[in-house]
Formats: sequence, structure tokens, C-alpha cells
Amino acid sequence: MTAIISRATVVGGHDGRAEIEVELTYDNGGTATISLDEEACLASLDRAHVGSIDELVGQPWSVVLPALEAQGERNVRSRHP
Repeated sequence: MTAIISRATVVGGHDGRAEIEVELTYDNGGTATISLDEEACLASLDRAHVGSIDELVGQPWSVVLPALEAQGERNVRSRHP
């Protein structure tokens, strides 16, 4: 099942830093929301070859997947040095 980025919005993160909230819409109409930190957002923009979060809309969710995985690894490392 494929998902397309249907919305990308800047939101406040729990640590006070901005994050990007990305809504994914699946073929069956279902949706999911993920948050990307600043590093993950910039990596996703590079991967999608776009210059702003608005241009992520319509892209396949695979453009954010590697950055999301790297974000998770960074979070694990920061909790378990």
C-alpha cells in the first residue's frame, strides 16, 4: 500500500524546536501523521529535490522514510549514550 504526503506543516516540538508534521494519505483513504525534526526535514527536502515543505505535498512517503529512520536512530542514541 502506498502513501502520499497530503500535508506538511511547521509545528512546535516538545523541546521547543520547530518540527514538521507530515500527514500521509493511503490508497484506501486512511491517514497517518508523523513528525520530523529539523535534520530529518532538511534531509527529506533534499531527497525529494524540493526547496520548501509545501513542495513535499503530493510526493510519495518514501521521500521521508530514510530521514524518519535516521531520526529514530538519533533519538535512541541520545537516550542511551
